[in-house]
Amino acid sequence: MTERPRTPELDEDFLTPWEEEAGASSRLGLLLFLASLAVLFGASIIGYLFIRLQSPLAPPPGHLLLPGGLWVSTLLLLATGWAIHMAERRARRRVGGSLRGWLGLSLGVGLAFVAVQMPCLAELLRVHQVALAQQGGAIYGLAFALVVVHALHVLGGMVALGALTFSTWGRGPAALSRRRMRGCALYWHFLEVVWIALFGVFQITA
Repeated sequence: MTERPRTPELDEDFLTPWEEEAGASSRLGLLLFLASLAVLFGASIIGYLFIRLQSPLAPPPGHLLLPGGLWVSTLLLLATGWAIHMAERRARRRVGGSLRGWLGLSLGVGLAFVAVQMPCLAELLRVHQVALAQQGGAIYGLAFALVVVHALHVLGGMVALGALTFSTWGRGPAALSRRRMRGCALYWHFLEVVWIALFGVFQITA
């Protein structure tokens, strides 16, 4: 059997110098974007810790009530990251059926994460309003804001993930840019790390 020739326009192993430079620039741009997000979330977590531990109006230790659904959303986010990791592996091998399946699974689990987060956010907002009425400080409002900011970045990642999924169903796995797939996977893993740090801080200070 003769090996089927590879199609340059569909394989990133045959990039022109201009395409290689564009790929390097996009990777640098993504890394700078993630670095800026790391600074944003890091500063926000430090601010939350300062207010949680120093404010006389903050609830005493053991009295910060968080929605139980946040545990479920944590598991769903980790499952989404795992599915995207598996999809990225399939993308490197150009395995069409498996790639579509893993991308579809990651998109579905990501939607479930957002669906679970919505009532949790509503509960945080409700408790925040009650705490303010009782002069209990704004710690729940800060938790609400941090979860919202993270959820908005998840929604942005789902837009990119949906575009990747659509490209594989519309034109086949060869139409999927492995560079875009790697970027999407890196972004989602970053969101996983941020959420674990954020949720861990919530639990430790609760």
